[in-house]
Order: sequence, then structure tokens, then C-alpha cells
Amino acid sequence: MRTLSRGFAAALLTLCAAGCSETTSSNASLTAQGASGPTIAFDSIDGPPVGVFNRLVDNLSTEAQGRQLALASREGAANYRVRGYLAAQVIRGRTHISWVLDVYDDDKLRALRIVGEEAGGRGGADPWSVADEAMLRRIARASMERLAAFVTNPAAPVADPATAVADAPEPARRPARRRSVEGPSAAERLALTASR
Repeated sequence: MRTLSRGFAAALLTLCAAGCSETTSSNASLTAQGASGPTIAFDSIDGPPVGVFNRLVDNLSTEAQGRQLALASREGAANYRVRGYLAAQVIRGRTHISWVLDVYDDDKLRALRIVGEEAGGRGGADPWSVADEAMLRRIARASMERLAAFVTNPAAPVADPATAVADAPEPARRPARRRSVEGPSAAERLALTASR
């Protein structure tokens, strides 16, 4: 079982790596053992550095296999194609990892968008350093849960047909500062002066 899991992870890694490189090597068609239903091909995952990318692909592979999703080579035929994007940003001193998975149907129309954000700690010089194993597992789990729900029942209603948001904590917001009735604040005056 462990060998099958590692083989599956290696195959998914190869698929995603092929999506992020200029090589045009041919990948054999993949299907998870026991998987059935529509096939899914990961065309690319853009944004993270190689180490984070590799760990994310391992977690996506594990989650897809656990949900018996049928994965196909990006060069082969697939019912759905996925393009992923990750970004690290620092908000009020804390690093947040945001992600989007766009799922396209046979007609190359976006059928689903999965969006999420994970708040991490202080990343120091490298904001990607907060993307630890636990965070990547949460990203993979939320993404594959939503993708599996969609491919098993694409007609099921979602809150917004264009976007399915994975559960993610909202960043804490500062309460709005009360403004004086007398006029704009110093920052607003500075902005008005600079725009002239």
C-alpha cells in the first residue's frame, strides 16, 4: 500500500512539474487504483517555490487518492483540467498563503473556482517558510474535498456558481477610525496633496 501511495505521489508530482516546465515529455495516463468517475488532469500549479510545490503535490496526491479521484496525465484526455495558483503575502506582519484552483470542463470553460487562504505566523525574510506540512495538508484537504464534491455531482448548487470558497479564517480587521467632522485626516490631506 505504501509503495502504491508513493508511486501515485510521484506520478502526480511528475504531472504538476510538467505543467510548470517547458519540457514536452509525454506522461503515461494515470488513474488511481479503484478510482472511477470523471478524470482530472492538473495542468499547472504556479507560485510556490520548488520545495513548497513538491510538498503540496504530495499532499494533493494523498487527498485525491483518499477520495478515489481519477487522475490523468496533463497530455492525455481528461474530463476536467485544473490550474492552481498560490501566493504568499504579508498582512500586518503575518504571512498568509492564498490559493485558487480553477477547474475547467471539456469545453475549456471554468466550471468551478476553489479559493482559500491560510493565515500563518511571521515568515521572516522568506514568507513561504510558514507553509509547513500542516498548512499544506489543510490546503490540499480543503481543495480535494471541494473538487471531489463537484466531480461527483457537478449539478449541485454552490453559493456562487463561479466560486466555491474553502473554509479559511478571516484576517482580523482593525476597527474603523472615527473621522472628525471638521475635515480629512492628516493622511488624507497628504494623499490629496500628492495627487495634485
